[in-house]
Amino acid sequence: MRPPHWLPWLGPVAAAAAGALAGEYWLGGGFWTVLAAALVCGFAPIVAYRVWKRLHHRR
Repeated sequence: MRPPHWLPWLGPVAAAAAGALAGEYWLGGGFWTVLAAALVCGFAPIVAYRVWKRLHHRR
């Protein structure tokens, strides 16, 4: 099964959602907390796509 081609494009959406949620609900939403959550969640779909693609091509 191939990874969906749109998976890396979820990064900015995930970063915005994670930043908003962290700002609203998590630890008072300090700047560094929001930035860290946005960076981690923004790059997660890109990394997941690359790992999935690499594992798929290995077969």
